[in-house]
Amino acid sequence: MANYLLNLGVSTTPPAANDGNFQADNSSPNPLLRSCVWLTGGALLPPVQNNFYKISQALVQADWSFVQGTASALPANDGDSILVRVFQASIQASPSPSLVLNAVFGQGSSTEPVGALALQSPLSVNGYPRTVIDSLQLAFVGNPQGAQQYWSTPSSDGAWTFSLGQISGGDNTYSFNAGALVCTNPVAGAPVYQYGLDPRVKVGMGKREKAAA
Repeated sequence: MANYLLNLGVSTTPPAANDGNFQADNSSPNPLLRSCVWLTGGALLPPVQNNFYKISQALVQADWSFVQGTASALPANDGDSILVRVFQASIQASPSPSLVLNAVFGQGSSTEPVGALALQSPLSVNGYPRTVIDSLQLAFVGNPQGAQQYWSTPSSDGAWTFSLGQISGGDNTYSFNAGALVCTNPVAGAPVYQYGLDPRVKVGMGKREKAAA
């Protein structure tokens, strides 16, 4: 079993602030500063749970290594964990920005799913596919009041890291749309910048290789 981390950099300066894209990969020797890439590691983290939650501790450079870019599907297997980290490539230092993360999984096929390939997500909770993941969910635990509770603050490394859960779906190539909203002035509630990316995750033999549009 492995931990796979989708690492995404955000900037509030043009053109990223205007076109909604995460930063392109810069091939930095520090994998945690590379964007739109998959990393693996996490030995220094507490055991990753099969659930959606925010990881509060800062990640350590030596604990992670580059796997591949997001242009091709990530090969993964049952039991592997999927994490997403959003870091500040270029954002004002003060006040500290806040973030909302969301992810949508789907069957990576342009045809109707059939038989054993019917699952729409490689993640499941209580036996049901988890197709929509949203960090707004965390706000409803203990304190449903106040808009500020809907947004997550960065860890000490200026990044937001979330565990999405462990893969348990059948062989397939799944679409995976990751989005982030960043508010650079949480007290005022504006401005808000939005970013998106649609990588894929190939589970097992990756049947039905044609990706969804």
